[in-house]
Amino acid sequence: MTGACPGNDRRHDAPGPAARLVVQPPDHRGWRRVRYDGQSLGTAYRISDIAVFLAAMGMEDAEDFDLTDPAHVDWRGGGPDCWTPPAL
Repeated sequence: MTGACPGNDRRHDAPGPAARLVVQPPDHRGWRRVRYDGQSLGTAYRISDIAVFLAAMGMEDAEDFDLTDPAHVDWRGGGPDCWTPPAL
């Protein structure tokens, strides 16, 4: 798998507080580092890993958390469908 993800940067640009959940761009393997309130939660290999991280930190109904809402999630280097390594 090579090539950049479409819709490259879906950052939260609306006024108000920044998103608390930040998903970094895919690394050379397509994996993404995840932070919540500045604390590292781990490296996600797929979108479902993020719900696991949120549940592990005690969030109730983590599986129902809207990962597409830019008010809650700052997707960097591609949105929730982007798990492709960057082009070399």
